[in-house]
Amino acid sequence: MNHDFYSYEAYLERYKTFYDEEGDNRPPILEREQFFRLLQLLKESYETYKEMAQLGHMEQAANYYSSVINDLENKLAIADASDNFDVKLTHF
Repeated sequence: MNHDFYSYEAYLERYKTFYDEEGDNRPPILEREQFFRLLQLLKESYETYKEMAQLGHMEQAANYYSSVINDLENKLAIADASDNFDVKLTHF
């Protein structure tokens, strides 16, 4: 697990990399406090996703991933946070 991943500075670097051109539907840059709040929410969302999958609610888990987790990852400029939150994703 890369602990630098969780820093606001690492987020700013990822943002510049992922959203390097204007007009690419990029979200606004988060303030430091917003970043940490959304990062915590993403972690909790992955836990919820994992619980749904473990209970066999695969369709609900897939919908939850696409409607909640994907949006948070985009706002946080993260391609896939599951590795950093130690979550094994089930591919649908």
